[in-house]
Amino acid sequence: MKPTRANSARLVTPLPVHQMVRLMGEWGLGDGALHTQLASHLRMLVVSGKLAAGVRLPSERALAEALDVSRNTVGAAFDELRGDGILTSRRGDGTYVSSARQFLGVRGDDRFESFLAPATGAGHRIDLRSAALPGLSLVVDAASVVGPELAPLVESHGYLPEGLPALRVEVAGYYSSIGLPTTPDQILITSGAQQAMRMAAVSMLEPGSVALVEEPSFRGVIEVLRAAGARLEPVRRGPYGIETSELVAAVRRSRPRLLVMQSTVHNPTGTVINPGWRRQLAITAESLGLTVLDDTTLADAMIDGPPATPMAAWGSSVITVGSVSKSFWGGLRVGWLRADPGTVASLASMKAGEDLGTSLLAQVTTARLLPRIEEARAERRRVLGAARDVVLTALAECLPECEPVEPVGGASLWVRLPAPVATSLVQRAERLGVQLLPGTTFSCVDAFDDHLRIGFAAGHDQLRAGVRMLTEAWRIVGKRA
Repeated sequence: MKPTRANSARLVTPLPVHQMVRLMGEWGLGDGALHTQLASHLRMLVVSGKLAAGVRLPSERALAEALDVSRNTVGAAFDELRGDGILTSRRGDGTYVSSARQFLGVRGDDRFESFLAPATGAGHRIDLRSAALPGLSLVVDAASVVGPELAPLVESHGYLPEGLPALRVEVAGYYSSIGLPTTPDQILITSGAQQAMRMAAVSMLEPGSVALVEEPSFRGVIEVLRAAGARLEPVRRGPYGIETSELVAAVRRSRPRLLVMQSTVHNPTGTVINPGWRRQLAITAESLGLTVLDDTTLADAMIDGPPATPMAAWGSSVITVGSVSKSFWGGLRVGWLRADPGTVASLASMKAGEDLGTSLLAQVTTARLLPRIEEARAERRRVLGAARDVVLTALAECLPECEPVEPVGGASLWVRLPAPVATSLVQRAERLGVQLLPGTTFSCVDAFDDHLRIGFAAGHDQLRAGVRMLTEAWRIVGKRA
């Protein structure tokens, strides 16, 4: 039956509460009563268009639980906004945004909201949300002597969509040295790994087509695929990686075009798929006619063990993405994509229409840096290993009831809680002075509310203090679990 005006509103699904909380960001850290701060922040979301007219909000009870405030606090905030005509409620049907600056069209996801906020704020809070690493001094050394390589390039127009030839040679050598023979025509230089993933996804996915995503997964992957209009289907990642039986079942069930995963230093868990397992996954994917987009951005941030041979060594259907963001410095914004020469040529044409090529100054610097990759790996191993020990020790002493996965690489700790209260725990912890990310941030279906991620790229004293604040938050929230 076609819905009438009278009953069509009841067909609107409420905004998922975890998405609502991510949109809220840093809302309860100023002066004044919590309900006043909440109303002010909701008003800002509506005015900015992040909450569009017609959106149905989560229930007062669900939002109160997720924000770790009383239901009266949410009720008072909603009442204020109803009085201003910003929200409207229909008996038995919930609360809606009644006005906004704009209706939102196609948008990505909201999992990068924390990147839009400053790392420090009211009360100089400790930020353990990010696992981004500071740059190495090697970058300064390389950038200070790029003149001779840059001079002849300045005489040209400077547009090289496929990338600087010298850098493509260096990246090809980088892969060949770790067991994946590569030629320069298999390399496309991009403005960071995020652009590489986005171009690959857009080239293979039509709006509405299915992409398989590891659960949990890096929030940037979810952002890229959602922005491409893909329907995301989660595939559980176990201790050793994705089970081949689960992969086969998912392919038969949904006929996906793409599998996006991280074989080497997974974010958020910090795990690495062993060679035998990644070989089996690559062979299985190829037999199923499934393209794999393997994000290896964190490969040079290994703490334990030697560099891993990429999955593409065992399967021609694997596209490998990498960058220098974790090995040298994210500020260079230089990444790459490794695929067959035909795919690289096609994507280079796409990149030409998008930005005409990545900064040559950054590429020249990167070409000078890659021959020193072993120095970078050693420095990352030393710094990350020490930080990992600090955070694991602090957590064992302060929160022994939690179960962390000991990472073999990267700068994040994936922690299982005794109860599914990560969203409200993170809200409470933020008001006590430490910022963290709940497990739902790393799920395309808002699962893992019984997990949180602790970034340990911060200083050792901040890590210890942050865990102490988290412990205080758990004493409050855990009692209600």
